[in-house]
Amino acid sequence: MTTRRTARLLALLLLVAAALAVPAAGAAAQPSGTAAAAAAASAGADFDNDGFADLAVGVPGENDFAGAVSVLYGSGGGITGAGAQVFTGVGGGPLVGSFGSAVAAGDFDNDGFADLAAGARFRTVGGAQAAGSVGVLYGSSDGLTTARGQLFTQVGGAEEQSDQFGSALATGDFNDDGFADLAAGASGENVNARTGAGAVSVIYGSPGGLAAGVGQLFTQVGGAVETGDEFGAALAAGDFDEDGVADLAVGAPGENVAGAAAAGAVSVLYGSGGGLTSAGGQLFTQVGGAIEAGDAFGHTLATGDFNQDGAADLGAGAPFEDVGAAELAGAVSVLYGAGGGLSATGGRLFTQVGGSVEDFDLFGMALAGGDLDDDGFGDLIAGAPWERVGTIALAGVLSVIRGSAAGLTTAGGHVIAQVGGTVEVDDQFGAEVGTGDFDNDGITDLAAGAPAEDVGSTFNAGAVSAGASLFTQNSPGVPGTAENFDSFGGNAFNAG
Repeated sequence: MTTRRTARLLALLLLVAAALAVPAAGAAAQPSGTAAAAAAASAGADFDNDGFADLAVGVPGENDFAGAVSVLYGSGGGITGAGAQVFTGVGGGPLVGSFGSAVAAGDFDNDGFADLAAGARFRTVGGAQAAGSVGVLYGSSDGLTTARGQLFTQVGGAEEQSDQFGSALATGDFNDDGFADLAAGASGENVNARTGAGAVSVIYGSPGGLAAGVGQLFTQVGGAVETGDEFGAALAAGDFDEDGVADLAVGAPGENVAGAAAAGAVSVLYGSGGGLTSAGGQLFTQVGGAIEAGDAFGHTLATGDFNQDGAADLGAGAPFEDVGAAELAGAVSVLYGAGGGLSATGGRLFTQVGGSVEDFDLFGMALAGGDLDDDGFGDLIAGAPWERVGTIALAGVLSVIRGSAAGLTTAGGHVIAQVGGTVEVDDQFGAEVGTGDFDNDGITDLAAGAPAEDVGSTFNAGAVSAGASLFTQNSPGVPGTAENFDSFGGNAFNAG
């Protein structure tokens, strides 16, 4: 058997290859680690304000890895290809650098139409390679449009090589003024000569849309800023202290904890009338389980009110967690919110629900929150994209962990394999997951990406399951053509 270190390095190399949209030797290209789960706390994703939640799907490998975002619209029958759109950038043309590697939605100008932010984390800015950028598309009665589109580079700090601004995105009303605001991670940012420490920029909404002039830059709160923390690699917004103002959770999966390298941590910044503040900021390490090197706790984040007490709760993935003798099986910790904010008290660790815990499942690689059974309690959906389905390797599954008055519980939990298509080797279903009420029936629906899905003979073209349907770039109405390494569904977003 491989050692834990060797196994973890292999998985990390494959994930890095995916982020670069280049296949590692002897393996298919893997999905980016950035999850769409944070979208569950956003202001919504009804881009045309017709009452149906819509779905934005990242295609980071499109056009030789320049990237794109496809938008599929909701209807009485759920997500449909009719009227679908594709965007390759804003602000003067294609944004070479994996545009669509992160997406998030919110009503930045408070006009009733959800708007979309899309990261291009590897874009060159002013000669600085992989400095990163974020493009913003505004909603209208005709859907998203490039009219009034905006392009942002890092706010509150200088654009530098390998900052990867836009590596993660989340939205929330952090200053309680009625306009959604945008948080953008720059997980590669150097802080006082500490390489890869990471940072988060916050851009506030206004009647004219997002306004960089009042932006903020945050580095890690509640702990020391250190080399390789990757603060800002994951983001999620929610009202953790039940004061009516959105707060922000920030993952730092590379954080060293008591000598355990890359054990991971999550910082929390609280919202106020003046916006996000480091005052009262918190730092959490893994709860409910042992802190170990390479767990990467905080690699993914999602919010939801899992116990229906009015305060948002937080799920934090540790997809490289070893579970017993199962290497890289993965785990998810849950922290509960209350009037005083998030607390480790009552926190719990979940391993795969509804299926066997096995080597290399990567459970928790993607997370989303939503009330799937309409019982009033938020549920947590966790992707395990390398899960074996029967004898089919790397097919991938989703686990559903149900909410209850006591919080999340394994009771009633179950596994979902790919729907709308055939379960195949290396689909990596569940690499991305999002939720929304796509058919406007009052019940949250589920969408999940399979970015390594082959479409016919086209390798790693990618696919998205939404409801009982499977969408690719070759589906009727969906613009574009399925091509090798497009990774359609490499970042799938929605929040209804």
